[in-house]
Amino acid sequence: MTRFTSRNVKDNLWSLGLLLPTLIPLFIFWIYPMIKTFHISFTDWNYISPTYNYVNFDNYTNFLDDSFFTKVLVNTLVFTLFTVIPPIAIGLFIATLLNKIKVLRNFFVATIFSAWITPTVVVSMVWVSIFDGENGIVNAFLKAVGLEPLEWLGGQTTSMIVVIIVTIWKYLGLAVLLLTSALAKLDPEVEKANDLDGGKGLRKLMKITLPAISPILVFLFILFTLDSLKAYDQIYILTQGGPSGATSTILYYFYVLAFEWYETGPASALAVIFLAICLLISGLNYVVSKFLFSK
Repeated sequence: MTRFTSRNVKDNLWSLGLLLPTLIPLFIFWIYPMIKTFHISFTDWNYISPTYNYVNFDNYTNFLDDSFFTKVLVNTLVFTLFTVIPPIAIGLFIATLLNKIKVLRNFFVATIFSAWITPTVVVSMVWVSIFDGENGIVNAFLKAVGLEPLEWLGGQTTSMIVVIIVTIWKYLGLAVLLLTSALAKLDPEVEKANDLDGGKGLRKLMKITLPAISPILVFLFILFTLDSLKAYDQIYILTQGGPSGATSTILYYFYVLAFEWYETGPASALAVIFLAICLLISGLNYVVSKFLFSK
């Protein structure tokens, strides 16, 4: 009995030793910073001073009266909504068309996928030139058809539209790649049997296609949701959160609080709130996606 217990202890220690190379960076770069952020969220630390005072829950409750926080929260939800569903829907449409052709299909998929792997900063700089108010291609087209040019990056509404368009364009790359692969793996016999039963068009999409590729759809919903919630690069390059906060999201507001205003305590509280929102939305997203696509 003693020998058996001792052997189990040695096996457990050996397993733990093998896991240490993974656990140590996990603790240093994720768990400890999370605990430290939660601690700082109850202080008035300004990022520079070596001392600070505890303010209890003031950093959290102050957001309840912060009109700008309400604005960035709405911006974040709107941005996430319009950058998660459209790229998946458009990607499914494009993937369906690509699976009907054999010649150069892989070339088209690879070309579209390049949008996903291209750094967001580079992509955003290109789109800045496209939507430039004076020399942009979009305004040049509007002038050519007799319409008035717009200040795309300077308008309250148009600036958010531009950020959403850029993000959708980037997400399409991954959506098309995964959905094209998923559709190509569908059992042709099942599709033939469905066609014989008169299941075509929307009925075929709802009864055969979507349930068959539901794991990929759920994965894309969750991935795009999390990526949209933490979007920063394209917002900073395209609009710097403006005009007047029209494109500011929670993560961008966190950056302003922490690294421009040096209000590290409130910024840490915002980070904790942001984490809670991410967990909540991801959970709801998963439940809703499974409900919709497992039918």
